[in-house]
Amino acid sequence: MEDVLQENHAPQNMRVAYKQLQQLYGEGNIPLVLGTEEHGGRTDMVQIEVGKDQMMLCLKDNYHEVPDKYTDSAPFFVLAHEFGHIVAHPGKDAIYWIDGAKELPVEHYQKFRWMNCISDILVNWTVITATAVLDANQKAAMKEKMTDGWRAGQFVRRCCFEEGYARHKRLLAEGKLKDNRYKPPGGLKGQYENHAKGDPYTPTPLTPFYQKHMGHGRGEQYYPPINYCVAEKMSDGKPFPDKWRKVKMRKNTDGLKEGEVHIVTDSKTFDDREGSGEFEPIKEYKINGKWISTRYCEPLCPQCGSQCPTIWDNWWKYTPKADKDAEIKHYGTWRYLLIQMFAFEWAMAYSSVIPYGTLPLERDTGKRFLNDVSSDMDAVMRSR
Repeated sequence: MEDVLQENHAPQNMRVAYKQLQQLYGEGNIPLVLGTEEHGGRTDMVQIEVGKDQMMLCLKDNYHEVPDKYTDSAPFFVLAHEFGHIVAHPGKDAIYWIDGAKELPVEHYQKFRWMNCISDILVNWTVITATAVLDANQKAAMKEKMTDGWRAGQFVRRCCFEEGYARHKRLLAEGKLKDNRYKPPGGLKGQYENHAKGDPYTPTPLTPFYQKHMGHGRGEQYYPPINYCVAEKMSDGKPFPDKWRKVKMRKNTDGLKEGEVHIVTDSKTFDDREGSGEFEPIKEYKINGKWISTRYCEPLCPQCGSQCPTIWDNWWKYTPKADKDAEIKHYGTWRYLLIQMFAFEWAMAYSSVIPYGTLPLERDTGKRFLNDVSSDMDAVMRSR
């Protein structure tokens, strides 16, 4: 961990959500710590820490054409997931985790990675079903909010790479993008609070951390998934322009060449529903009249044209076998488990909280999804 900050460095909506969740889960003594590392939250059962990437998901001004129900729910799920590691497990101490990890039949150095992946499935089910919410009158509302936040986390497109940051910064300077950087009271867009002496555009260690990541060129920018942009309208009631539905081919397939950019005209879910605008797993895009696996398509940022994947895309995308083998050698086999985790989480969701077409919310529906997604999961594992 590079550094940790107190909760006043988090945006207001994140702080409000945290205080509400403390009460809902009966964990009023658990403090929030904002980490400055790029990835991920963690909890040691004494405090909750969220990373920079999770904090940025709470910055509403960084979202573009994403429905309010997803942007409003993002901070609740981001934080509830970490609370879940405390409230979802029967044991809350280090011994519980160490003993559990020791039982896993994998290499020693991977045991805790595998334990965390397995834990996340249980935690996310507990969170989106509001199982651990103490107030029965709040369960229904929190169930809906947590489910929306979970879906947003998996399916908003993220312009999150250095190339994208640089392009957004340039486009903003050229006046081609609306300025969504932080504006301090009495100041101008792009300026900071607690800034450098004589330079309001330069932050200091005392500048609230979230302000440094608000806006084009400073933080991740978020967009609806491709299938939503095909099926739905923009906030002004007009269809999404072509630039919102662009993908770049990851490999040669069905007459389409690697590196080519194409416009998606339709989508298909794993149960073959066409035209779904939901934030859910999508099996195929229609491109030039042909159904193409989404794994072979890299979503692009509608504002700068850089790669702009969802979390699902990141884990389920086509990767050449040599690259996948190198990844597994470097990180470990738990990477395969994480791919499976997404499938089992959605089986859980389709069984209990999210309709899978017209099928009932029951265990057999989750099994049906696992059967439907199995061919793609096999292809991911084998780099096909």
